[in-house]
Amino acid sequence: MAMVLATEKGKDFALKALAKRRKENKKKKRIDNSSLPAGSPMYFYCKSCGGLADTLPENYFLSTPKNLCGECQALKDLEWLE
Repeated sequence: MAMVLATEKGKDFALKALAKRRKENKKKKRIDNSSLPAGSPMYFYCKSCGGLADTLPENYFLSTPKNLCGECQALKDLEWLE
């Protein structure tokens, strides 16, 4: 997938898609982990676009939650995301 995106046209498309995701995700309601009952999964959101990045069980201290969703992580890997 990285090779397909690694063009100027691919970069422009990916960055436009990122802008669209950011706009759409601003409208979506986020789940507030502190309002969930004990034992509920914990929700973590992308630092870049605001979309859901990871869902982990309540005892997530066993693993680190993702800071970026899959799409934003791909952009970071290609060094297109600051």
